[in-house]
Amino acid sequence: MKVFFDASVIIAALLSPNGGSAQLFKYITLKKIIGITSQTVIEEILEEEKFIKISKSREEIEKFIAGSGLIVRKSVGETDIEKYRYSIDIEDAHLVAGANLTKCDYLVSLDQKHVLRQDIKEQFLPLKIVSPGDLLEIIVST
Repeated sequence: MKVFFDASVIIAALLSPNGGSAQLFKYITLKKIIGITSQTVIEEILEEEKFIKISKSREEIEKFIAGSGLIVRKSVGETDIEKYRYSIDIEDAHLVAGANLTKCDYLVSLDQKHVLRQDIKEQFLPLKIVSPGDLLEIIVST
């Protein structure tokens, strides 16, 4: 099972080591899932206002990502995003593009407003867009 991780899930795992997002990282280390993200997502996390807001240093964030088991693909480019530009909020188009470019089965996010909406989920099938809790239920049931 290949899973593409949104910045929101990585940040949640970093802030709450016992939460659902952090549980997904345990499944990566146990080789139950293959966790993938992109350099675009990493750059989003490392934007200065974000890491100040989450009260972690750049070094702490980088160390967490390096030890997480996530596979980090190169940045998602403008040409990769183009076909998704009008289907999802432009700020989130790189997530769907990244998940599809890496042939992921799932895109996991906490973004209720732009990513986890039912219309968005239906639009990008067969990619399954889920929350960490939904994905944990799927993993446990398989």
